[in-house]
Amino acid sequence: MRRVAIIGLGLMGGSIGLAAKARGMPWEIVGYTRTAATGRKAVRRGAVDRLAATPAEAVAGADLAVFCAPVERIAPLVRDSLPGFARGAVVTDVASTRMVVDAEVPPMLKGTGAVFVGSHPVAGSERQGIEAAHPDLYVGARVLLTAPGRPGAAAVARVRGFWSSLGARCRAMDSAGHDRVLARTSHLPHMIASLLAATVGRAGGRADLGEFCGRGFADTSRVAEGSPEVWLDIVRTNRSNLQHELHAFRRELDRLIEALAASDDAAVRRLLERGRSARRRLIAGPNGSKDLS
Repeated sequence: MRRVAIIGLGLMGGSIGLAAKARGMPWEIVGYTRTAATGRKAVRRGAVDRLAATPAEAVAGADLAVFCAPVERIAPLVRDSLPGFARGAVVTDVASTRMVVDAEVPPMLKGTGAVFVGSHPVAGSERQGIEAAHPDLYVGARVLLTAPGRPGAAAVARVRGFWSSLGARCRAMDSAGHDRVLARTSHLPHMIASLLAATVGRAGGRADLGEFCGRGFADTSRVAEGSPEVWLDIVRTNRSNLQHELHAFRRELDRLIEALAASDDAAVRRLLERGRSARRRLIAGPNGSKDLS
């Protein structure tokens, strides 16, 4: 590849540029962002070689275009980029849900000579913006690849090679399966963290309540700091799967409430033991090695 376009220069897009530069990748990085101040920061930090005034200008001549925006903004940005795509260009993204993007984007590209391969890097931070970008964000991260519309082996290999060059590990999934799994492993935990923070911090508490919040609260609620704009898009585009997982969580919560009401210490202990065992099993991964990506 000679040129990579990054559309959106927040945490995810900025980290791509920084990672490519830190690893000495021989690519020209062209960036686009709606906000001039963000663009200037991206240039100062060395995340991009130059900025483009429009998405179409950014993707012009690019071998790979990466769209780094909230889920529901990706398709409109791809549409704005259509005049600029070169024949043979590969388009990808970083969306946390796949069904909507994978349905909308491939038909847009017909006649352009560009093809789409979906990407979801399971990486990120509760912090946002170009200020939070760092070159190691994708090191060891799992990137889930989807291939709607049969883009061809060469296009998939280009996207796989791109993420691998940034230190990530790729795995192929179908769009529907991706959204079901991520509702359980990512979207449910985020919603629970938000509910936890909102419940602990609800109105009517002591003015100094924060002084009583220790490491446990900080660890379990950390992701609630995530961007509401980004997460509202995730919820809207994976609503039914998230509802299914929230119902499963509510069943567990109801069992705990019933055990407390009945002073059933044995049931509470079983829940605590089951939770500890499940966490250890999940974190260890299928090969028994610790893997939090």
